[in-house]
Amino acid sequence: MDLAAKLQLKSGQSVAVVGQPESVSLEFGGDHPLADGADQADGVLVFCRARQDLERLSDQFVAPAKRDALTWVAYPKAGKLGTDLNRDVLADLVKARGVQPVRQVALDDTWSALRLRPA
Repeated sequence: MDLAAKLQLKSGQSVAVVGQPESVSLEFGGDHPLADGADQADGVLVFCRARQDLERLSDQFVAPAKRDALTWVAYPKAGKLGTDLNRDVLADLVKARGVQPVRQVALDDTWSALRLRPA
């Protein structure tokens, strides 16, 4: 399954990627133009390596999630990259901001992503 399908992007929908690590290669395939920013994109993928990133980048995913864009927050899988972030920590932090996790996918061997929607 290609990345666009995993992230539920339909053909023609734009996507914004925030904080993509150099070690991560993303191939959306098909017709998915890259947006300049998260504010107008149909889909948003924000990478957070640690809790500090989640706090710093929250504006990049809370507003799109509240307008019900396809909003995903990527975080390292357990035991990867020595992170203080996991699914449960991420879920608690986003719920406090008025959005809720609704789906989880694996992006690769190191990264998972959690989809967010309005609470």
